Amino acid sequence: MVEMNVTDSQHIELASAHRHLFYAVYWIHEGQGIHSIDFCDYEILPDRIFFIRPEQVHAMCPKGKIRYSAIQFTEEFFHLYAKAIDDELSVYTDLTDEAMQQRLRVLFQQIADESGSKLSGKTNMLQGEIYLLMTELHRCNENVRKQLSLPEILTNYRQLIECHFRKKHQVAEYARMLGISPNYLNVLTRKHLGQSALHMINSRIVLEIKRLLMENEKTVSEIAYSVGFYELSYFSRFFHRMEGVSPQEFRERMNEMYQK
Repeated sequence: MVEMNVTDSQHIELASAHRHLFYAVYWIHEGQGIHSIDFCDYEILPDRIFFIRPEQVHAMCPKGKIRYSAIQFTEEFFHLYAKAIDDELSVYTDLTDEAMQQRLRVLFQQIADESGSKLSGKTNMLQGEIYLLMTELHRCNENVRKQLSLPEILTNYRQLIECHFRKKHQVAEYARMLGISPNYLNVLTRKHLGQSALHMINSRIVLEIKRLLMENEKTVSEIAYSVGFYELSYFSRFFHRMEGVSPQEFRERMNEMYQK
């Protein structure tokens, strides 16, 4: 789906917090407010581009009207490049350079035109143009990435957590896969990220629990089992220790906040 210069369109975005099953790019043209992405709040500003990944929960909470352009595409549609996108792009990018704005404006328009065309090779053209768009956003964040570059071990650690957090909850399990000691892994995470290796695992588990609680489709017991907890009391204590509220209290708060 490609939409250019729309204002508060529920055809594109639901009014309440929801979980995306596809990639989405939103270029804010006018307006202010808060964009909540995976329970972190980011300011809505003109010429800020937001990038949403599959499985993320998000909600736009504008102050008045906002105008933006949006591109949405599935992982299957963009499978050749999806992994690189996941690893590299930031949640948002500020377009401070006029030349960059112009290049992205042209790309957005090309994607919109191609999306509405009936020409042969349409899919290949769209994939190529979206790849160019992602590459431009990648360039925008290059200096930030250099400042935040991490040792390869920590990059691999993050990837392993993403793959195994539902079943593996102990630092020793990940250290074994990385071929280092748990103590050395903990030294690295504290030095470069300011948090313990265990906190990184727990934070990813909690994020998934929050996402599932937002859906209101699974019971708390089902959610606990899906992220590797087999005792509901331990699951509830774990979540309360991390968030200060019970899973059910969190669900009720989010429903009240986003789904009135």
